[in-house]
Amino acid sequence: MDYRTEFIIRIAIAIAFAVIMGNGSVVAFNRMPAKWFEDYDENAPRGEEPHRVMPEKLLEADAMGRQRLPSTPWKYAFVGFFMMSGLYLAIRGGGIAYEISVLCVLFIVLEMAVSDCLYQVVPDQFSWGLIAIAISFNGYFDKWWEQAAGALTGLGLSFAILILGNILFKTGSIGGADIKFFGCMGLITGSAGVIIIFVLTTVLFAVYSMIKIAAGQGSIKDRNAMLPAGLAAVTIYLLFLWNIGDLLVLKL
Repeated sequence: MDYRTEFIIRIAIAIAFAVIMGNGSVVAFNRMPAKWFEDYDENAPRGEEPHRVMPEKLLEADAMGRQRLPSTPWKYAFVGFFMMSGLYLAIRGGGIAYEISVLCVLFIVLEMAVSDCLYQVVPDQFSWGLIAIAISFNGYFDKWWEQAAGALTGLGLSFAILILGNILFKTGSIGGADIKFFGCMGLITGSAGVIIIFVLTTVLFAVYSMIKIAAGQGSIKDRNAMLPAGLAAVTIYLLFLWNIGDLLVLKL
């Protein structure tokens, strides 16, 4: 396939995926089985056996026939997000397979971020989706074990933050969904990649939290959604910084 033909195909894929994924992200979120969002009740009285409940906001929206995530303006915002990401990947080059794989990762992480924002619950099905997509990234690593090492690195960093938070604040500073997210991203990007994503997520999340606190809209004890920062970090890494961690290690 000559360069011009491949370039046209990449542009066409970017536009088609933007329309499908931008609209599909809203439709998919609104039509997901409510059971996916069940989580253990953190407010249950002590001594009571833990039981799973659904978010009240979700139950209320479904009962009243409202959309969990309004089509307007979000489908337009998401189409724009996928359009810019896809066109950049198409123009930058890197292959059709990489472009499609990245857009699929961004689709799932976007759904995770929306779920975290609305309900502070992230269904495990999203993590399984990322694990499945990770297979398509296997050919981008020189060492066959790099993806497994990345998953262990992501989980190790997450658990370290969890332990540190329990020591300093006597409470968990990172949730189970966040731990799974970093484990999955390590599986996709390798150990160097997940370290960069972890640092970017932490910095962006810290800035967002400080802005909220400064504006009087929260306190340091509040549990804010981390995955929107994770979405921004993953987007930055997969579009602009892919493999830069490995190059820095080689230079050192």
